[in-house]
Amino acid sequence: MTSKPRLTQNLWERFGFRDNPYDTRALSLSPESALSVAEAFVGRGEKSNEWRLLTNFLRNPGGGCAVVEGDVGVGKTTFVNFHRYLWENEAETKLLTPASEISVQRDWGVREFLLSVVGALAGRLALKMGQSAATKDELLTEVSALTGVLVRESLNLSGGISVLGSGATGGKSKSTIVHRGEVSVPALKQYLDRLLARVRKARFAGSILHLNNLELLARDDPRRLARFFDETRDSLQTPHVYFIFVGYTGMFQEIIVPVERVRSVFFGHPIHLPPLSKQDVHSAIKLRYKLLALKKNKWIAPVDDELIDHLYNVFAGKIRFIMDAITTLVTSLPEGVTSTLSADDAREMLQQLAWERIHSLLTDSEQGVLAAAVEQGRFTNSSLVKATGKSKQNVAKYVKRLVELNFAYQAEKRGRSVFYETSPELALLRRNEND
Repeated sequence: MTSKPRLTQNLWERFGFRDNPYDTRALSLSPESALSVAEAFVGRGEKSNEWRLLTNFLRNPGGGCAVVEGDVGVGKTTFVNFHRYLWENEAETKLLTPASEISVQRDWGVREFLLSVVGALAGRLALKMGQSAATKDELLTEVSALTGVLVRESLNLSGGISVLGSGATGGKSKSTIVHRGEVSVPALKQYLDRLLARVRKARFAGSILHLNNLELLARDDPRRLARFFDETRDSLQTPHVYFIFVGYTGMFQEIIVPVERVRSVFFGHPIHLPPLSKQDVHSAIKLRYKLLALKKNKWIAPVDDELIDHLYNVFAGKIRFIMDAITTLVTSLPEGVTSTLSADDAREMLQQLAWERIHSLLTDSEQGVLAAAVEQGRFTNSSLVKATGKSKQNVAKYVKRLVELNFAYQAEKRGRSVFYETSPELALLRRNEND
């Protein structure tokens, strides 16, 4: 009889870690996180241009709007999280900030924007007050209801409140839900003002609101993102709020600058984040080893420094893809492997794993088109027709398939020309990266 495998969560324990040191999620503001931004942040220090610009924006009294932009995977969210942590915990003039960033959605207008902003700020105030006090607070109860959260509140026999005209009065308890469509934009602005008054009463100068995923609105049609900013312009001038929008490289110039009424409410320049230096990437990984070690100074590095250098070059310094590639390697290792994987073996494994996934999803003809697209990195249907010798109709069909499977995405549209880019992780398959 064969023995059963040990089904324990020891994937990283065998290397001496209590968790994944290559976790690609943004570093958290929570001090209870395995990798908190307070402990694990590396690079972009006080002498960097991006630090100086964001700090000067937040030093401006009264609030404002700023854009932090950069390529996918360079660490934009972590950078903003670190500054949010500093201004809430270490600054002399403190700014309250929600526990997590706000993710902008494709279908957002001014109502959805305000609902999310009001909900995030109310949630942070409730956390600061404590659950017991928050459930007895009329303003926070109303905001929780209007953002679609079921509210249960204990009341005295003689007590009773009405939430936005929805009823629910008297008795020992109540349950209320208010649908989002029942509250007007002016009413939402009033709630935001009332919440900010609470923030300032708690001795904060204002609040930082961090909004992510703006590329989702712009990817299919940049005009959609421009309309979003145009619609929300008046709300973006709310006093004592520092709105930080995290977007793609060139977003400020493409979306903000052309609309003067929007441009006028934004901080003078976009805060552009280049990739971390190679030294900073090594430092970040080594710091994570130290923070996650089960025993002090006793761990085995799953991969060697040469592989990290190679991945840095392949992914142009984008730390998210470096970390993701190493995680993919480690999760593919056989049970019991506890030695450092060499760069040569790792490179071969990564290519093999990538092609296995591609073979399972694409036909031979589609794979040929993908290989040509990977070599070009940025391509058009016409460039692939020239590279592969296939007909325009077939190439158009294959590109559509690659986009559907997220092997490629539309990057830009100039007149009638559509430019695509292959997914960053496919850079591992380029011949010139692996010679």
